[in-house]
Amino acid sequence: MSLLQELSTMRRLSLSSRLPRQRFLPAGWILFCVLQVAAVLAAAIPARAQLSVSVTPIRAEHELVGGQIKTDVITVENLADRVFRARIVVSDWFLERDGTPVFVKQSPARQFSMNGWIDVNPTEFSLRPGETRSIRYTLTVPADAPDGGYRGAILIESIPDPQVQTSAQTANITARIGVIIYNRVGTPTPNVEVTRQRLVPNPDAPGEMALALTLRNTSVVHFRYRGSSEIVDAGGAVLATLDLADTVVLPLSERDVVVPLGRAIPPTAVVVTRLDLGRPERLRIESRVTPAEEEP
Repeated sequence: MSLLQELSTMRRLSLSSRLPRQRFLPAGWILFCVLQVAAVLAAAIPARAQLSVSVTPIRAEHELVGGQIKTDVITVENLADRVFRARIVVSDWFLERDGTPVFVKQSPARQFSMNGWIDVNPTEFSLRPGETRSIRYTLTVPADAPDGGYRGAILIESIPDPQVQTSAQTANITARIGVIIYNRVGTPTPNVEVTRQRLVPNPDAPGEMALALTLRNTSVVHFRYRGSSEIVDAGGAVLATLDLADTVVLPLSERDVVVPLGRAIPPTAVVVTRLDLGRPERLRIESRVTPAEEEP
């Protein structure tokens, strides 16, 4: 997911019954939208069942110290031709190894949760077509919060309009849009290593290969990186340069990153990967390319 551009403008998200499962839609690093079809019928759903909502920002990052309080704003705009009713829920979240975000009531990594730090106002609202509403949230950092990286989410969940009657030809759609919030307390230093680099079949292009990296964050703070991987032949000539998009790795976790190669790679080639963590030095790993099926 496809976060590695910053969201500087409003992102628009159109939700319909044709998206059949919970998932996140990327925008920049990450635009998150989770859809859950509440009822699925054989009959086609009329166009009036569609929801179209714009939320900005979709990600917020703060640097606050223990005991500090900060209020910020999320803007929601109804782009559809029907009333949009929603409730606001504060949630935990985490990333799966492939970068898929998962919203949960309580994260497995509780020490990095901001679930009890966030208050929102209002907790429920309605928007007429074309109307915009500001959602204020207040982040209160405990005075004794240890240095580290913390995270939380504000979910905007659609709820049915009681004044709209449904028929046997319609289905209700429940949509959730997640706004991701990070906070860095103190000055913790990220510590990351590339534990594995290999060639694997490209899952999106049969017959082609991709570069697979496994990153391990052993620190208590999340970090973002940009970088590149060079394919170098036996004579030292650079055959290709692959840009690695802006990506986040959460504290005490591992992240798998797959970069499509788009071309054949000589068996004697070397892949040199350099990651920029925003520090003076750049992390560098070098390994000889070996097709996955030939690995021991």
